[in-house]
Parts: sequence; C-alpha cells; structure tokens
Amino acid sequence: MNDFRKHYLAVVLISATLGGCSGGGNNGSAAVVDPEPLPPPTATPAVNAGNDQDITEDALVSLEATTSGFSSNASLTYNWRRVDGPYMIFSDASVADPQFIAPDVASEQQISLEVTASDGTTTVTDTLVVTVAPGEESPLTNAIFNGELSSADYWHAEPKILSAGMGFDNIIGVNEISEAAALDAGGAWYGSVACTSGQEASDASRTTMAAAAGVSNVSKGYADFDDGLPIVFSWPIATETADVSDFQFTLNTGEVVFPNAVTLLPNWELNERNTIVAFGAFGNRGKPSESDAVYPVRLDIAEDATPLLLVGPGGQEFNAVGSTWTSPDTTGYGAGPILVGAKLNVVEAIPSGEGGLPLIEQNSAAMPNDEVSLYGEVADFRIRVLTSGGFSPDGITGLHPDDYEDFFRIHARGVNGETVLLESTEQDYAVDGGMLRVLGLSDVGQGVDEGNGIFYDDCYSEDRDNYIDIILSGDLDAARSVTHVEIPSLAAGYRAFYNPGGPGPEPFEGIRYTEPGPADLEPVIIAIDDPMRVSRSPQQ
Repeated sequence: MNDFRKHYLAVVLISATLGGCSGGGNNGSAAVVDPEPLPPPTATPAVNAGNDQDITEDALVSLEATTSGFSSNASLTYNWRRVDGPYMIFSDASVADPQFIAPDVASEQQISLEVTASDGTTTVTDTLVVTVAPGEESPLTNAIFNGELSSADYWHAEPKILSAGMGFDNIIGVNEISEAAALDAGGAWYGSVACTSGQEASDASRTTMAAAAGVSNVSKGYADFDDGLPIVFSWPIATETADVSDFQFTLNTGEVVFPNAVTLLPNWELNERNTIVAFGAFGNRGKPSESDAVYPVRLDIAEDATPLLLVGPGGQEFNAVGSTWTSPDTTGYGAGPILVGAKLNVVEAIPSGEGGLPLIEQNSAAMPNDEVSLYGEVADFRIRVLTSGGFSPDGITGLHPDDYEDFFRIHARGVNGETVLLESTEQDYAVDGGMLRVLGLSDVGQGVDEGNGIFYDDCYSEDRDNYIDIILSGDLDAARSVTHVEIPSLAAGYRAFYNPGGPGPEPFEGIRYTEPGPADLEPVIIAIDDPMRVSRSPQQ
C-alpha cells in the first residue's frame, strides 16, 4: 500500500471513532471533559508564641499562644518553659495563655521563652523574648526594702506563715480621695468628722482608701482599685528579697493570681517587719457560704530571681520558697481580724528599733508612739500583740492609748492557780509573784498633748499597723504569771475590731463592709530571759 492510502485510511478511522463517541446532540463535535480537582495541600501544624514584649520589673506579663494546621477537633496540650534569662514562674505553664510577674532586675535583661503544642502525634514549638527593664522605684520604696532590722520580734522558734487571708476589696489605688470616690469604690467615708484641735480633718481621718500615686511611692508594683491582703510571718522578712513574684495565690475558683504590688507599710518600723501587705485582684465581697464568693484559699511562696528570705534566731536566714498557707474560708467579709501572736518583754530604757525611716518619721503625726514616750519610767513590761490585719474600732478611726478597757483584758495566774482577769487600767492586781497594773496601749499614736493639738478624738493619728502594745508596771515574777491576751469582742459586751474595709461611723447604705473581729484568746510568750528579737544591717 502506498503512503497516500495509508494516510487516508488513518484519517477515516480516527474520524469514525470520534464520531461514534460524540453522542446524538452535539452535531458531531468532540465533548470536553473537566479533570478531577486536585485536593488542597495539607496545612503544616504550627504554634505561634506571640510577639516579643518590652516590660518593666514587677509588671504582669500576659502570654498567648495560637496554633494552626491542626485538625479542628484535635485536643491540644501546651507547655511553656523558660529557656534563658532571669528566673520567673508561670501562673500555669500548661495553658495557652499563662501569665507571670516580671522579676526584679538591676539592668535590662532578656527572658527567652518557648511554648510547645501537641495533639499527641505532632509536636511543634515557637519562642519569644521578653525584655525586662528596671523600674523607677521611689527613694522611699528603696529605703523600705533595704533589708534592715533592729530588735525585730520573731514569734515562734520555726519560720512559718501565720495568716494570709484576704482583708478587703477594691479600695486601694483609687483615682482620688473624696466622698464620691469612696461611694464608687465601695469604701467608707466619715464626712462629719470634727477635730477637737479645730484643724481640718486629714484624708486618713475620713477614709481608708489609698490613692494610686501614694501606693506607688511606697510599694513595689502598682495598684488599680485593688484588694488588700496582709501576709503575716512568724519571723521578720529580709525585705530586700521581697517581690510581687514571691506570692502565688490560688483562689477558691482554682484561678492562680499574683499581687500587683507589695509593701511593708504600715509595718515599716525596724522592730516590726513580720508583715507584708499585698495589693491585687484577690476576690470579691462574697461570704464563704455564698456560691458566688471569690477569695484566696492558698498561698505558696514561689521561687523567683531573689527567693524570699526570713530572718530568725541568731540572724539565721530561712529560704521561704515552698512555704504554704491554706484556709478554705478566710476572708474579711466572712470574719474580722484576729490575733496571731502575743509576746511579753521587759521595757528598755531606750526602746530599740522604733522608727528607722526618717522620710516617714518626719512626716508622721503618729510618732513617737513607743512605751517610754507615752508612759515614761513607770513602764516595766510590754505585751506586743501581732494581728492578722489592721485593727480599727470601726474601719476608719484610730485606736487610742486609753482604749484598753474597751477592747482587751489580760489573763494571769493567781496565787492559788486561779485565773485573774486584768480588766481595768490604773488598778493593782495581785497575781502569782506580786502585783501588776495595766497602764494602757502604745504603738498606736502619740500621747495626749492638748498644747500641741493631740487629742484622743476621731482625728487622732494612729499608725494602723499589725502591732499593738499593752504596757504594764509591776513585779518581774508577777509578769511571768501572764498567760493570755483576750479580745472579748461584742458577745461579751466589749467593742470589736475591724480591718480597714470596715464601715466607719457613717457607712453608705447598700454597701457590704468587712465583718467585726470575733472573740479571741491568744497565749502570751514570756520573753523575759530571751527577748526573741533579731537585728540586721542594710543589705543595699
């Protein structure tokens, strides 16, 4: 067959084949078949740790990891860890969005963090860097946190947390001090207070709110309509090691929080310093019996770049990391403040450790307020009581040196072993070992001095700290017979103590204030032979 015929037959066969496949309705034209679509490319699982951050020390750092490429119904687990840089602790390293408190730094430092996300089959990681800069703390804050102690009391042979219950809600770090601000914050306001001296009443005589600017001047950190929570230790604090990152609270809801700020005030004197006060979002005004109540049930002393130290007998230092305090129902809206310690010492001719910060002393109308300043040479013994919170007759007004009979009584052992109650001042009581007389209270404010405008009225300036001293005169052996300090409280016909969240003399209608303190009986440590005090030089 020649080439022409071969070509012709091939064309005929191809045409016939195409025509037979064309169907009946396309006029013999060829059908175009779309190809099957290709499946989309499979996304690669990934996690994003978020953007790098620049913050200052003691600030709250919030992280948030996001993921992509995992199945929409995958159950993911997370884990955050510090790769490098100053030590810090996550609120919860196993969630996508933990928080931590930026550690104190002497110069700018970087913290490298890594987050891991996994669905059980695929694990992915990402990193970010948090740059921490030193904060601009005030000279007063630096002086407060310098680690110095002078004849500071310790209350137990062992270091431990004595109390750490939430005190009061929302009144620390307000924008202004006024009646309207007090009402808005749920605070108390004493509008009609009048000073016997004729002077204008101070803000402290009208309210226990604290302005944000004032808090930042004496604290590490900041406050913004925060709650107050005193943390009381059995040993004094090495204050140069105290930071907001030391105090990890677990709420009854399971949430973990850190303070926004910590301060020693009002416990700033060199012979005090067992108590540090934390400000932050610790709960609400619910009572423990109420289903919507929020409050701390646990405190853990957490490890950070400068672990919290306590100072005890002989100046020994104790690393408090790992110490805990737990309570299922401690909140100022369920019960008022109580005593957590009482100790009897011999009065010194010149009391040591009083004051110690000139920046505060020279501006404090409450100083000097020691036993010798108020009672002179007749003062023989001091029973210092340690409280779980600030003690006030109503939440605003101060305690007066002549208020012993309204709030306290002392138990002593009688000659025949019976209990003798020291209920009144200026009365001699026969006890085992001799005679005792209660003179009154000190470590509150100055003694009455009408010529200098000091009156025991509602404008009286009191230091409002966690210490109250009961001063006695009498025989040395008689002092050894003292057994307890009692707060009989309302049930026994006495007055009760409130913390600074109390109602004041003129409470606003419809606002819940903290409760009055209950009746309380605290054993007295006789520290005549060993005063149980410790001193320490500044560490900065």
